[in-house]
Amino acid sequence: MTEPDSHEWCTVATGMTNDTPDSCIQVPINTIPICANMTNAEFRKHIMEARDSAIKLVKFRIVALSTLWGSEKARMQVYFGSTDDGLKQTLQNGLGALCSVLQNLEFGNFVRPGSDKDKATGCLPNPNLQNGTVAHVCAPDTATHTIAIHDAFCALPFVTRPGKDSWELTLVHECTHFTDTFSSIDYNNIYYGPHQTQLLAKIDPKMAVQNADNIAWYVCDPSSDFRPGITS
Repeated sequence: MTEPDSHEWCTVATGMTNDTPDSCIQVPINTIPICANMTNAEFRKHIMEARDSAIKLVKFRIVALSTLWGSEKARMQVYFGSTDDGLKQTLQNGLGALCSVLQNLEFGNFVRPGSDKDKATGCLPNPNLQNGTVAHVCAPDTATHTIAIHDAFCALPFVTRPGKDSWELTLVHECTHFTDTFSSIDYNNIYYGPHQTQLLAKIDPKMAVQNADNIAWYVCDPSSDFRPGITS
């Protein structure tokens, strides 16, 4: 189904019927927007922009690990509490896989929580989801890389600012959970945001590289990188 006045067309269902006159198939379509504060056409536009932004940030970190190693060590120390070669290799491998997953995300990868596509991943019901959850994935779902979008996600800014979550950071965070990228976890469900993740890097570096938000903030934190127009 297309949005009103939209020139985009997409497949909503496939099916087969016979040539008996008046025979038909019924196609149920859920027209409820993924985000209540925008149409699905607007969501499609913004989520693809956030995806593209996330890809650029991941690629920048890959380049920095290879060609700006001297300066990149400081950022690694902040979010992982280490700068050893093993960690560097882990990040290079994981970020390369992460970039591939992000590049293959399309509008169809994003669904409503509890929808049939969400349930099809095989991870529901999930008792670990907390109030304020912005998105969730099923880590073994490497076939579809489905991402369920919660209401709280829709209220986030599109671009990461110092100390504040965003659409792009959430995409990075969720995609690090997939077993074909970092197979990350949300350690103890408390280490979120730059302050908590930096604390984890200090007290448990081995766990920091396994924590999704440590990786996400390492990739997306703009506080030490130049971003036009982002000053606070």
